[in-house]
Amino acid sequence: MRKLLLAVLLIVVVSFSAMAQQTSSPAVVSPALFQEIGTHGGELVLGLATTPRSFNFYGIIDNAAYTILYNIIEPLVEENPATGEIIPGLAKSWEVDESGTEVTFHLRDVNWSDGTPFTADDVVFTMEHVVMNSNAEGNSADRFTLGGEPVLWEKIDDHTVKAILPSPYGAFTRVLTHALMVPKHKYEPFIAALNDGVEPGTINQAWTTDTPLADIVGTGPFVLSEYVVDQKVTLQRNPNYWKVDPEGNQLPYLDQLVYLVVQDEQVMLAQFRSGEIHRVTITGQNFPGLKREELDGAHFRVLTGSPVSPTPSPPHLAFNWDIEDEELQAIFRNDKFRQAMEYTIDRHRIIEDVYNTLAIIPGVPVLPANTAFYNPAIEDIMRQYDLEQAKQLFDEVGIKDRGDGVRVLPSGRPFELTLTTAVNVQPHNDIAVILENEWEELGITTHLQLISSTLVGQRRTAGEYEAIIEAFGNQPDPQLRKAIWQPGRPLYYWHRSTMDENQEPVLANMEDWELRIFDLFELGEIEMDPVQRKAYYDEWQAIYAERVPVIYIAKGMELQAVSNAIGNVFLQENGQIVGTNYTAFIK
Repeated sequence: MRKLLLAVLLIVVVSFSAMAQQTSSPAVVSPALFQEIGTHGGELVLGLATTPRSFNFYGIIDNAAYTILYNIIEPLVEENPATGEIIPGLAKSWEVDESGTEVTFHLRDVNWSDGTPFTADDVVFTMEHVVMNSNAEGNSADRFTLGGEPVLWEKIDDHTVKAILPSPYGAFTRVLTHALMVPKHKYEPFIAALNDGVEPGTINQAWTTDTPLADIVGTGPFVLSEYVVDQKVTLQRNPNYWKVDPEGNQLPYLDQLVYLVVQDEQVMLAQFRSGEIHRVTITGQNFPGLKREELDGAHFRVLTGSPVSPTPSPPHLAFNWDIEDEELQAIFRNDKFRQAMEYTIDRHRIIEDVYNTLAIIPGVPVLPANTAFYNPAIEDIMRQYDLEQAKQLFDEVGIKDRGDGVRVLPSGRPFELTLTTAVNVQPHNDIAVILENEWEELGITTHLQLISSTLVGQRRTAGEYEAIIEAFGNQPDPQLRKAIWQPGRPLYYWHRSTMDENQEPVLANMEDWELRIFDLFELGEIEMDPVQRKAYYDEWQAIYAERVPVIYIAKGMELQAVSNAIGNVFLQENGQIVGTNYTAFIK
């Protein structure tokens, strides 16, 4: 009897401790994210292709860092992962005035993971001194600047803030989903505007990988507990987390979330098969073998998701418009050259051979599944595989066959291309090999430069490439990708001279059609009528399809394999894979 009483007491204590730190006003997570109510405990192990170079969301452009930080810091408003609708986040509610230019947010009564209260001061600080800080390498100033005027933020009281917009902003709440709040009490020492003697670029030194992990605090479901360079990143559950499941149990369920750094895709897959990693994104080439193993009774299941979400990002081909070689620069800037290169891309073969048929021809760059913004007219503009058409256009731009099967530039020198892509992204490798074969057949000597995805990102940003295969995600609203697709923005990397050293657009360096795209994004930003907004973005997609500043190749299906030991990772009726780290649990 004494042992039984002790066991019961232990259960009560554990249950109480799991809920003890819960906020006084918890948010109930959408039932759409649950197949079943989970249980607390255990660890989920995931793979990470590269090691994070920082833990500063706004101080670096690094997908590995973002993957970690989305578990730690959060926005005022969120997208429901299952439906895409805008839902309350750290702001429990908000209202917009009649003019559409003042939005008042009412904040939740929650704490940072170190116990410090989250208040309106954190919001104003984050938006004014971090998100809008032009010296922050990963800032989002362009998303919160309308007609050259910034969105202003005003504290009403500790739990109320007001955003004052220069004009109505149709995408305002949508772009806010990507503005993650950071703690003023930890970030403030790195802000030049608030500290004498601090250099403007110091903000990029906040939360480096050398920072004591206890100083990296958030409102998210997890906190950092261990970082081993090039090996792993470990996170533990945040006892102050403010979300609960539909039955009121505090989230996350997991005690630990572990990311193993595994740069080789095949090694990561082997670790998944052995049970060391619980969930992986897979390629079309891996799909058949894993599906057979599942049917033969393997300890995992394979999920085939429709291409409705931003990831996996659709790969594209781009050329460096600002390359130092003046002859190549003129060629790369010629519309007919890029149109010729589009004719060399056999998308159907790539879908068949690279993705094992598990892919679609992508939008430009809006996904076809995004009915709110997709322009189907681009399907009649995109050029289908046709080497004869490619040859004709090459001749028109002066890249001609000299008689022995070798194409030469107008100067008479052989036309050679170096194609750069990530060695650790298998589809990009395979696409590069297919393009190399096509270009060689046309008389274009092609050199493949296969390097790590980290180096690809660095060379892309520095403009140290000729041709490149890269991939950027789509978003439900084009405004969320303004930093990529609008000329003069930080990630408009193929024509970097449209932006100056202060990250300001240089209109004089833009082509006429680039100027029109620039204007379309400005117009779409402030338009409140959804029909007119779509018309602006329809025109942008049509211009991209015609001028092909980048050439879209394919959009892979969302393929994942997940251990049967993990619950609440599943396929919805609409074909989308659902499964968040804060609702996953160990069965």
